[in-house]
Amino acid sequence: MAGPEKGERSIRSKAWSGRGVCVFAPAGPLLRGAAYLQLTALAPPATDTAQVQQLLATLSAPRLVPGTASNISALAVTTECDPLQQQQKSRDCHCLPGYQWSDTFCQQLSACGGGLIQSLASLVLLAPCQCLRWTLPGVGFCRPPASPVSESTTLAPKLASVGAEGALNLSFSLKEGATDVKWYLLRPDWTVAKDILNGTQVTLQLQQDGSEALLGVSSVSPDWAGVYICRYRYEGSLREVRQVVGVPLGPADVVLTLSQVSMNCSSPEQLTLRCCIRNRGSGIRASWNPGSSSPAHLTGKGDTLCQALALDSCPSGNTSYQCIFESDDLGSVQTEVVVSGIQDGDLFCPSEATTGSWNTTKAGQVAELLCPTGSTGKMLRSCSSRGSWGGVQSNCTSQELLSGLRQAQLLQAGLGNPVSEVPGMMEWLETKTRQTQEGSPWDLLAVISTMDIISQVALGYNLRLDGDAVASLLTAANWMLALDPETEWAEVEAVWPPAGSRFLQGIEDLTSLLQLSASEFSLSLPNVELQSARFEGPVEADYSKAFDMEPPLRTHIAREQLEDLVRQEGEVTVTSLALKKLDRILPENSDTASSRGLGSLVLSNAIMSPNGSVKQVDIDMTFGHWNLTHGKEGQQELVAQCVFWNHSLPEGVGGWSTQGCRTSGAGTATNCTCCHLTSFSILMSAKPVPVSFALTFLSKFGICASILALLASLAIYYLVWTSVVKNKVSYFRYTTLVNMAFSLLMGNLWFLVASQLAASPENKLCVAVAFFTHFSYLAVFCWMLIQALLLFHQLIFVFHQLTVRSILPAMVVVGYVCPLAIAVATVAAFSPTQGYLQEAVCWLSSGSRAIYAFSVPVLLIVAINLLILFVVLLKLMRPSVSEGPPGEERKALLSLFKALLILTPVFGLTWGLGVITMTTEASQLTHYAFTILNAFQGVFILLFGCLMDKKVREALCRRLCKPSTPRTRTTQGKNETLDSKLSS
Repeated sequence: MAGPEKGERSIRSKAWSGRGVCVFAPAGPLLRGAAYLQLTALAPPATDTAQVQQLLATLSAPRLVPGTASNISALAVTTECDPLQQQQKSRDCHCLPGYQWSDTFCQQLSACGGGLIQSLASLVLLAPCQCLRWTLPGVGFCRPPASPVSESTTLAPKLASVGAEGALNLSFSLKEGATDVKWYLLRPDWTVAKDILNGTQVTLQLQQDGSEALLGVSSVSPDWAGVYICRYRYEGSLREVRQVVGVPLGPADVVLTLSQVSMNCSSPEQLTLRCCIRNRGSGIRASWNPGSSSPAHLTGKGDTLCQALALDSCPSGNTSYQCIFESDDLGSVQTEVVVSGIQDGDLFCPSEATTGSWNTTKAGQVAELLCPTGSTGKMLRSCSSRGSWGGVQSNCTSQELLSGLRQAQLLQAGLGNPVSEVPGMMEWLETKTRQTQEGSPWDLLAVISTMDIISQVALGYNLRLDGDAVASLLTAANWMLALDPETEWAEVEAVWPPAGSRFLQGIEDLTSLLQLSASEFSLSLPNVELQSARFEGPVEADYSKAFDMEPPLRTHIAREQLEDLVRQEGEVTVTSLALKKLDRILPENSDTASSRGLGSLVLSNAIMSPNGSVKQVDIDMTFGHWNLTHGKEGQQELVAQCVFWNHSLPEGVGGWSTQGCRTSGAGTATNCTCCHLTSFSILMSAKPVPVSFALTFLSKFGICASILALLASLAIYYLVWTSVVKNKVSYFRYTTLVNMAFSLLMGNLWFLVASQLAASPENKLCVAVAFFTHFSYLAVFCWMLIQALLLFHQLIFVFHQLTVRSILPAMVVVGYVCPLAIAVATVAAFSPTQGYLQEAVCWLSSGSRAIYAFSVPVLLIVAINLLILFVVLLKLMRPSVSEGPPGEERKALLSLFKALLILTPVFGLTWGLGVITMTTEASQLTHYAFTILNAFQGVFILLFGCLMDKKVREALCRRLCKPSTPRTRTTQGKNETLDSKLSS
């Protein structure tokens, strides 16, 4: 009980329990009043007159009128409560005859029994509030009933319209000057009427002079059928207008039944079709077409009414049977069942009972099976064209969860009072999620949808929720976070992609509405932890909370900011919520260039004031890191980026954004400072390439210079080819150099294309570019290997001569076929598991080790080349006169050796550094060295493969400085001689 009003006095006694009212009369003119009492005993002997007399004797006469003495003439107990045990959070409090709970308490508390339908004391004649489940920290008392309705008018029944443009529109004429207009709906299956408020489907209007009240429902269904009551006050009296509204029969009335069945024409068993409709209490007739000669009247008191049809003959093909329901008052609606006849010779799937009682089904059809009792929906199973059963697809959803979801949808539409219903629905969510821990993904979808709608309603009305309601919500959320993301969550998000984001949004919104009865509140569950504090008056300390979770988490708001908020708002409540396992649920979307892994817990913050939520404030957070390995073996050093969850990215699915957040700290924790409030975390990036202007400039400039150098190399070889190719060794040498330059040119061009694309496993163009880049760079090293092998063969196996016809196919196989096979195998192995690409660029992933399909062959070729060069060097230092090659060929071999001696270490060092930068967290110096060497590889080929070759320089000079016409005949003769040498 709140403090006594004027003329009231508070007393205490150990004899009684509950809340009471003293009825008294003054000594002068007859005047009766009431003093409300808080009585604290555990047992309520309301009829003990001796106790009453003892209390009356102890009461002093209150002063109702100055100077007038008054004596208490009677004492009446108005309320009885169940004994309050320490283990109980609530107790049932009954009003004794002649009293009822006030409007305020009825809207805040659940009716005894804890159902979703709350008692509303404002509906005096419909259902007085007689018993409430008391959960408030304060006390209350029953009151005498409000004034009765003095005038009630009932209008003629009306049938709502249906269809695309159909809606319900009611207009009630009131007394001019009517005030306090309220709308209610009382359905036949309800004992308590519900408020009708403005919502997503309901529009309420009142004429300015109060003479007419308008109600519109944009989309009607059977839930909107019943007695509509418009109650108002006129000249101090309570009046009302009533109208019975019916809703025509529609698809929502038809109870789910099988829509497709098969009938074995060779079986003596008879097939019976069945259709059912919701019992609306209005005489309904049912008939089958074809099948029924006249409609049958459906009777019964159950929730559904059904009609059956036994088929006497087997249909020759697919035959449609319509079940038609008719009502004189509500119109008609029909449903359809398709029967497929199985004739002799037709393929079919036999009946089976391993995963349910599946009936015989014709090949090519989809069998249907109604969900078990307690669930709604169908289980589907396809019968292939060859007559074999496929897998079972279940769409079963708990009927209780669907009922709760429908209740939330109606509340959002405008049917019901959010103040009284939202807390009860949150408690209901906790109970139902505990009962459905082994439920289907569709159960999870129903819970998420219900939570989402409840949060929207509560936020729209700016409700304030007590600790028990928020605890119920977080208990349900804790169970949902524990579900397997690869089964339940994955299937839910496949049906509704924003499911994870809406789940987080609902928790954020509902916990932000927490209203504290004390200065602090906390709740700790395995996957959820909440910390909250209320600030009013002088703020004495910062808001600083540490969470007992792994990895560690801390949040902090400076005292100065809290003082400013309290000065502006009067008081503020700060709520912080830490959530586990969201990394497995939220999609990996972000507004950054790369998609990275969630590296810590998710922390949601909210600040509420009496005027609403506070959006802008500087908040400091410290996130501990998980030891992420991206699902691979071995630990990896990671770099963090502070982010918040933006529910609008992309297209409502949600994504991480870095806007408004600053990142600092290193090692095992990251500090985030953000200027707004929402859900925060950190994204972890594995093996990031340092981004700087110098590196970007060097890379782009070097690649362009390399491409120009390679084009120049190919042009030079084209001009001097006939002048420098004079024997087999020179032919092999320049053939390999040309192919090496061509492959590197293609690789650099593909690299430029890759730099302009966004990396994504779904981006097929990105996958194709990475494939061709991989193939081209591998081909460079394979042609370098061919060079080394040819050099080794010519110097070691002097007496075994090679011919172009015999060796050229082998060169093509090693130079192009082998790298192509490796590239194809790599994309085939890693692309199906989305492990082919890196997170930031269109290149082979290091996390999945696809990069090893490039680095291992490259490093192996470099090692072989270095070994060959060492053996060749020893051979050249001690040549044998009898075994040495001819002088011209020996010079060509020396030129080839010099080029390989320079290019092999340069290429090997380049890609050795590349492997380091792609698989570890390399230093800045390593990144600069790799960028420079990698970007200028084409320049190295131009220098050491062309310009440093004396014969090439001389031939190029002769070609550019003198006309070539007089030498045509001589050149042709030389070519003919060379062709004969190469063929021999």
